[in-house]
Amino acid sequence: MMPHTKLAATLFIFITFLLPTTLWANSGFESEIASRIKARGDSGYYTVEQQTLYGSLFITSLYRANGNKPVWNKESIKTLLVEIQKLENDGLNPKDYWMDSMTAFINTKDIDTKSAVDLDMLLSEAFIRAYYNLRVGKVDPEALDKSFNFPKETDRKKLRPGLIKQVNNGEISESLDDARSKDTLYVNLRKALIQYKKYKTAGGWPLIPKGKTLKPGQNNARIAQVRERLTITGDYQGSIAEPTLFDADLKIAVEHFQRRHILDIDGLVGPGTLAAMNIPVEQKIEQLRVNLERQRWYSDEIHGEYIVADIAGFRVYRVKDNEIIWETRSQVGKNYTQTPMFKSNINTIEFNPTWTIPPTIMRKTILPGLKKDPDYLKKKGFLLLTFQGEEVDPKTVDWSTITTMPYMVRQPAGPNNALGMVKFLFPNKHYVYLHDTNHRWHFNQARRSFSAGCVRIDKPFDFAEQLLAGQDGWDRKKIDDVIASGKTTRVSLKKPIRIVLAYNTALALEDGMYFKEDIYKRDPKVLEELNEKFKLRITDQ
Repeated sequence: MMPHTKLAATLFIFITFLLPTTLWANSGFESEIASRIKARGDSGYYTVEQQTLYGSLFITSLYRANGNKPVWNKESIKTLLVEIQKLENDGLNPKDYWMDSMTAFINTKDIDTKSAVDLDMLLSEAFIRAYYNLRVGKVDPEALDKSFNFPKETDRKKLRPGLIKQVNNGEISESLDDARSKDTLYVNLRKALIQYKKYKTAGGWPLIPKGKTLKPGQNNARIAQVRERLTITGDYQGSIAEPTLFDADLKIAVEHFQRRHILDIDGLVGPGTLAAMNIPVEQKIEQLRVNLERQRWYSDEIHGEYIVADIAGFRVYRVKDNEIIWETRSQVGKNYTQTPMFKSNINTIEFNPTWTIPPTIMRKTILPGLKKDPDYLKKKGFLLLTFQGEEVDPKTVDWSTITTMPYMVRQPAGPNNALGMVKFLFPNKHYVYLHDTNHRWHFNQARRSFSAGCVRIDKPFDFAEQLLAGQDGWDRKKIDDVIASGKTTRVSLKKPIRIVLAYNTALALEDGMYFKEDIYKRDPKVLEELNEKFKLRITDQ
């Protein structure tokens, strides 16, 4: 039994046998509540044992609606405690919801009026805090990443009456379940977390010693450990006739594991695959917790029909009503030109695009190149332009005196253009879009972080055909004809489509659990905040 579960069981015994049906039979309760409400006024927070109750507005409304009487009885307390324990399966920590403080109060034999009110308020705060964290997440994504632009809105005035009614009716489980995402991705991640905790309880998996690459046909003692490792997580489904033999069934299992971990699928247990197999179960659990938190951030965006660029998974999906209806491989930004997380709407397609070099590349690459060689742009096939579009001869500029680039640099349309033959535009401040590429060989690699921040896609013409379906005769033939003309052509979509650029390092799909490399090392920051004390989001302060 887990420590928190033991604590809950102890509290259940105390509540069941010692507490009355009405929690606090104390005539001073109502006046104490009224006094605290008056002292708080129209703003500020209640405090209990020098701890801030951030749900003070909700708590005030809750007691006013209840005539300043106690809100919690022994049945609703038991239900709340069960629900707080269940938050572990959402990747949240029950200790964030006043378990220790409530235990201390409940175990007090002769509870006075002040303590009775303190406990009742703590129970109310624990409820609303759990609701809030399930609905919007615990970590504030905007505080971690300034490019994040889709915070979840909580219409508290609209939500409050229904929540108060549910609490007063004892519908604690129903209310918290309403806050929990019903999205398939969240539900499957939650199931995966429960499963990986079972792996941990059972002892995890063996650490496979380092050694030479293991290959089909070999007979080696380490192979038995690989088989055991893959059996635990369900990758290996074959029989075990010769444990130390690398047979066909084991090769299939290794390939399955490699596919789930976005590795090169070769059926060999080399250094990369071995390192992935030796990641301890505890680290997998933390990874699942981090990505459950991210799904709480995204859940209001992933509905209906939309495009998602899975940055760490190097794929782009078209999703409709929770089903992937199209997908393609992608390339994303390098570590020093990371693809940001944000949402927008694809509203324009440009065929035979030119490429205007973005400011970051201008500063880091173009200007230093021109300082060394005035023919740098000519060798690259780029044009130097004024901001009015007039061409400038680079040799007429004294580059030694230039610190901030006063010109534009543009690559003309054509087969050598970095954007390929088509790009997909959506308004954003990052100069980021989806596009074709003239570096197509990179799609054959498992780890595909090669771009300057934009998302390169493997099947751009199929994507264009889908987005233009039914619009002004834009079939595949017309697309091919426009590209063949070499003329830069912009087309506005009659039906713009939402796009979410998301960063997830764990994804639970119907065919299995996928773990991805944290290519931008973003997970530790989320995990650190997830393990910190409760904070209000920037938008809620």
